[in-house]
Amino acid sequence: MKKTPIIAGLIALLALSCAAQNVVTPAMAGHWEGNARIIVSWCSQTNLSVKVDIHTDGTVTGAVGDAKLKDGRFQRNRGWLLRKLNWATDYLIMGGLDGPIVKAEDVTRSKVMMPLNFNDGTFEGGVNTSGTLFGGKAHMPFTASGLHLARSQ
Repeated sequence: MKKTPIIAGLIALLALSCAAQNVVTPAMAGHWEGNARIIVSWCSQTNLSVKVDIHTDGTVTGAVGDAKLKDGRFQRNRGWLLRKLNWATDYLIMGGLDGPIVKAEDVTRSKVMMPLNFNDGTFEGGVNTSGTLFGGKAHMPFTASGLHLARSQ
C-alpha cells in the first residue's frame, strides 16, 4: 500500500481547512485597544499597548507599541481539524512594523504576528515578532502575552 496518496490527502485537507477567506464578522470589525505583558527578559518595559482597526475586508491598521502596523491582515489561524485538536488560536493578525516597537529601548522588528481568540466580544492572545534565535535585544523575537483587546470608540 502506497502512503503517498494518504499523506497528500491529509496535507490537502489541512490546507482546505485553513483556506484564506474573509473571516471578519460585524462583531469583529472596528477599533480595538488593549495591553499585553512583555515577557522577554532583555526589555525593561513591562507593558505593550496595541491599537488596531479591523476592517470588513480583512485589512488591519493601527499600532503595536510604538511601531505602526503596515500591510496588516486578519485571517483564520486554524481549521476544523486543529480546532478539534485544540491547537493554535482561531485568528491571526499579521503584518509589517514601521518604526521601533519599543522606542525608548530601540527595539525594532520587521514583522508581527498576533494570535487571537474571539470570545464574548473581546480578543485574547499575544504578540510575537520576527527575529533570530540568538542576538539578544538587537535580534531575538519580541514577545508579549496576555493581550486583551476591547472595542473602543
